[in-house]
Amino acid sequence: MAKTLNLVTLLLAASFCVNGVGQQTLTDRSIANYQALASRSNTSAAYDKLGAAYLQKGRETADFSYYELAEKALTKSLELAGAMDMSAAEPLTHLAAVYMGEHEFSAAADYAEHALALGSGDLSAFGLLGDAYADMGDYDRAAQCYQKLLLRLPSQEPSRGLFYMHDSRMSYLEFIHGNSTAAIELARQAGVLARQMPMPAENVAWTYFQLGEYLFQAGNISGADNAYQQALDTLPGYYRGLSGLAKVRVAQEKYLEAIDLYKAAIDQIPIPEYIAALGDIHAKLGQLDQAQKQYDLVEYIGYLTNLNKHTYNRELALFYADRGVKLSESLELAQKELEVRRDIYTEDVLAWSLYKNGKLKEAGAAMDKALTMGTKDALFYYHAGLIHRDLGDVEAAREYLVRALAINPRFHIFYADAARKALAEMSSKPVTAKLGGQ
Repeated sequence: MAKTLNLVTLLLAASFCVNGVGQQTLTDRSIANYQALASRSNTSAAYDKLGAAYLQKGRETADFSYYELAEKALTKSLELAGAMDMSAAEPLTHLAAVYMGEHEFSAAADYAEHALALGSGDLSAFGLLGDAYADMGDYDRAAQCYQKLLLRLPSQEPSRGLFYMHDSRMSYLEFIHGNSTAAIELARQAGVLARQMPMPAENVAWTYFQLGEYLFQAGNISGADNAYQQALDTLPGYYRGLSGLAKVRVAQEKYLEAIDLYKAAIDQIPIPEYIAALGDIHAKLGQLDQAQKQYDLVEYIGYLTNLNKHTYNRELALFYADRGVKLSESLELAQKELEVRRDIYTEDVLAWSLYKNGKLKEAGAAMDKALTMGTKDALFYYHAGLIHRDLGDVEAAREYLVRALAINPRFHIFYADAARKALAEMSSKPVTAKLGGQ
């Protein structure tokens, strides 16, 4: 374990240099305390707490090295507890969360099931099991798992924590099933519960960020603005909140503000999606050299490590397809992602990659799968519109494009205008979509 502790010390020192401050966060202090505890006591519980602290740090920073450290500490915890001992339920549950963070969904499901099989009475692993099923595209089984979070004897009431886990997760499934209003309401309830609990600030901020995502998808730009700001009020400088506000500013055509916000988010964590979005703004403003610098950086970050390459398969596939470059690689990445992640978003990226590679029939079939749940994602319907237009089904193409603009008329920096242009080209009569909103 000495090597692990030395590595964490180096990582923490590096994080202070990057942030330009010498103050530790609460999570940093937890890591240091549990390092000392594990060194002194060498117990399963101490290593579990250390692993959970690493896991939280990985969540806060999107630094995959912390997930690796969490896995080592939690594996040690299991060795000390014994895999079949009831006390192993907590490290098993935390390991399931680690594998979710690393996009190893099948492994996450296995560890969650093992934790539940020990019968400790802790139901939280049902949330992670449901998450794994959701990312593997089995939404019915995911819903069944989320409902089990609220299982209790007649004389007992579920804790606020379990209600939070249920509401925050069911909001996602409601959105997937096209029930945006229900998704937003559940996300709001989850936000209230999050503030009532002793929960890390990042987790609370994430809840409001997720609310902002649903509101933005529904075309409620001002509501999304407020939700993202709540995330930032909860955790100042939160990279997800900054990126959400940047997306809102793009929709409002406040491009210079959006640039500053994306740069601030990227300074925190250089996520390829944010860098690509920043490049798109520069392209929109005609700053093509600046745009290309960002696009080049997307590939560099995406392939920085083997783990990142695995994690960002879908994002890179979409990035290449959107820009019409490395199209064979885009398709290869999308197909590779589908091997482990058979959800509707992967089907959508596969459909788009197939379309850009000229495989129209296959693209149509994949797009049908992406639309199976009725998800109100404007980008899905834009993709479907262009695929069906090129398949010669103009009536379906028009319907899809009108629907995309009805859901959110400002859904994308380029594609919202492209949808209007495509509609105009398919009809001599102008088509005006109603503004979305909740």
